[in-house]
Amino acid sequence: MEEMNNKNIENNSKEIKSKNKNNRFDRFFKITERGSSVKTEIVGGLVNFLVMCYVVIVIPNMLTVNDSSAMWQALFLSTIIATIFGTAIMALGANMPLVLAPGIGLTTYFASLMQNGYSYESIITIALLSGVVFILITVVGLREKIVYSIPQTIRNAIPTGIGIFIASIGLSSSNSGLLDFLSMGLKSSQETIISATTCVIGLILMFVLYIKKVKGSIFYGIIGATLFNIIIELCVGNNPFSVLNQSWVPPFSEFFEQTFCKFDFTGVFVRDGVSIAVSIISAIFIIFSVFMVDLFDTAGTLYGAAKRANMVDENGKIQHFSRIIWADGLSSLFGAFLGVPACSTYVESTAGIESGARTGFSSVVTMTLFFATIFISPLVQLIPVSATAPALIMVGIIMFCGIVDVDFSSIEEAIPAILTIILMPLTSSISNGIAVGLISYTLIKLFTGKAKQVNVFTYICAVLFLVYFCTNGL
Repeated sequence: MEEMNNKNIENNSKEIKSKNKNNRFDRFFKITERGSSVKTEIVGGLVNFLVMCYVVIVIPNMLTVNDSSAMWQALFLSTIIATIFGTAIMALGANMPLVLAPGIGLTTYFASLMQNGYSYESIITIALLSGVVFILITVVGLREKIVYSIPQTIRNAIPTGIGIFIASIGLSSSNSGLLDFLSMGLKSSQETIISATTCVIGLILMFVLYIKKVKGSIFYGIIGATLFNIIIELCVGNNPFSVLNQSWVPPFSEFFEQTFCKFDFTGVFVRDGVSIAVSIISAIFIIFSVFMVDLFDTAGTLYGAAKRANMVDENGKIQHFSRIIWADGLSSLFGAFLGVPACSTYVESTAGIESGARTGFSSVVTMTLFFATIFISPLVQLIPVSATAPALIMVGIIMFCGIVDVDFSSIEEAIPAILTIILMPLTSSISNGIAVGLISYTLIKLFTGKAKQVNVFTYICAVLFLVYFCTNGL
């Protein structure tokens, strides 16, 4: 009898310890406090991974020159490690359901610099210097002041602009097949018809499940579309599993040889055929451009994502903002050491938020899956772009609904908001939309006798953006 009592006490003790562990875990990530659950966070993390895993292919494709296989593999690994590091800081330091990775916009800009004579080592050095500037303005508290200098009317427009932007990314993706099918119909190639059909199936699943308020509707839509695509590909005689024949060995040796800490300060400030003075001025403008694009791309994405997650207070302030910008700044600096452009918060993070993610635990799930990608990259490639494109379209539609927050009753408030919304998708840049919105807002207030209503930092940002636009391409 005494032995049985001891066993019961022991079992109860184990149950209490287990509950305490779960409580500590829950308290750390504030899962229950934010109205979420472990299952919901896992689904949100999976969705974010599925809609973002394309970056590990796109970034290497954009920066690899002369079709160097070793360079591509090194950048593949660099991109994954940078994504893991940035997302880990965001998850554990800021407890936000956001994913950081090397920015596509900045990568495009760096690729253009390489076409204009800068070496790979030089552009990574520029990324490092921009990251240092980021850290410095974060330390002195300027970054927060700059971000909150964005007028309320433009902040309200940001989610809608981002929504149109990411929906257009999903629609215009060449592998989604939708636009090609709409223009060619049944005259389209077999591949286009399959891709377009897969995309439509994914959208229908997401629409129905979201309307039915099924948590994880976006995730289930991606999985359903992927299974449909595999079945169709097999039916027409294709082998979707051929990607599994690729190498599964992580390219660690290529990473250390090609991209890790490959800096060239001389190449940034001294260029062949150009005077030292001109080279230095040019380098300063480039670093300034990178800084401005990264700062406002991140600011726009953060505000849009935080608003969808109900993490913006009545004063328009983002919860845990100081921690978020520290995570962003550190990951940008770390990315340069790995050999990739500055990391930034990805707008695709809103897909996980729309699936219910509210805490950093979802980001832990995402970074874990990115880590697994190092060893199972062929398996990830089984998921076609046509299955993930619907997620971007769906999230874009949901974010567009935020247009109701824009005050259209006042034309002077509406004009900057409309310009912000329109120019984000037209220029394929969140920062460009915010920039034109800020400039137009400042000019309107200035010439209507309401100059005192404009924040000092808003004036500074407007002037800096004017300088940026005027010197862009010089």
